[in-house]
Amino acid sequence: MKNLLTVLLLLIFISSCDKQKQSARKLAGTWELASYKVKNAEGLSTYATGTGIMHFDECTNNTIQSTFTFNATLSFPNVPQSNISQQGTYEMIEKGDYMTVKQLDNTGTEIGVYTYRILVLTKTDLELEYPDNLGNYVTLIFSR
Repeated sequence: MKNLLTVLLLLIFISSCDKQKQSARKLAGTWELASYKVKNAEGLSTYATGTGIMHFDECTNNTIQSTFTFNATLSFPNVPQSNISQQGTYEMIEKGDYMTVKQLDNTGTEIGVYTYRILVLTKTDLELEYPDNLGNYVTLIFSR
């Protein structure tokens, strides 16, 4: 009975690692921003207009972590246009349904850590959601 339990636990561990690696492979490459939405604590959503690109480097050596860059120019209603430029590392977690994103400045110093929920990930579509430092939920939709 102990052997059966050990084998089952080992299979679960292996399959979750495989799903994380599969998600990391799908994620790798350049994604074009299609939608940027901020939802506040009261449930009101604001959409930005603009353009942007997010690039995820391919994971190497069978790992589930690598680097990313995100550059966008966005305009919200009644707010001046803003430029977003982020870089850092990401690691797939929780069976590839989430990823931990560490934002780094130009010197490599960590300036923020976020957990992105992966809502959609196919070969052509990507939808991410994360809570920002102000208690809002940011949803980003990308396509290839």
